[in-house]
Amino acid sequence: MSTYSINLETASWNATVGIMDLDKTFIGTADYMGVAYFWSHEFKHWLRSCTVVERRRVHSAWLRNGLSFDAGIDPTIDCAPHWEIVKRVCKSIRRDMKS
Repeated sequence: MSTYSINLETASWNATVGIMDLDKTFIGTADYMGVAYFWSHEFKHWLRSCTVVERRRVHSAWLRNGLSFDAGIDPTIDCAPHWEIVKRVCKSIRRDMKS
């Protein structure tokens, strides 16, 4: 495995937009990088504050468990399994929910 990484905090705005646009095409696949938003308003306030690594882990877990990325949009989808993964993966959410 490579130790190469891209520091998005130093990327230009155009580079950042390009990376986000590319990552949007990877939503729902194993290639998702953790940059683009894949969640609905239901999860917005929690997932946007997660790290890129945490987002990728949540996305991968949803994918691995066959969970729909339309949770929170489609009222017929139970969001409980999605929340279980988000709470388990994202440290900031676990900390905030305890207080």
